[in-house]
Amino acid sequence: MANKYGIYQSSTKSCVFYKQDEDGKQSTFNIFITPDKDEKESISAFIDNEDMKIENWSKKDIIDVKDVIEAFGGWATDAPIIFELEAQKSLSQCLSSTLKKKKL
Repeated sequence: MANKYGIYQSSTKSCVFYKQDEDGKQSTFNIFITPDKDEKESISAFIDNEDMKIENWSKKDIIDVKDVIEAFGGWATDAPIIFELEAQKSLSQCLSSTLKKKKL
């Protein structure tokens, strides 16, 4: 049986996605946008796999958003297409303000 995927929370400053295995164990993929001292925004992301007894992943002050996308793709390898579409929408919303500011 495949993992069950969903979105716990999605806003312009954070996203929290989850996957749950058939035993009810969960892993979360978390993205947070935080202000820096220079009034810029910083991206931090982490995968919490403690409940599933798998190695965790985290990265602070992400420069290249591709790192987040690649980590998400690796985390959600067996996700249904409907979840992937909703997750992409949430990721875009969450990362859009930071991406716009980095381009300026």
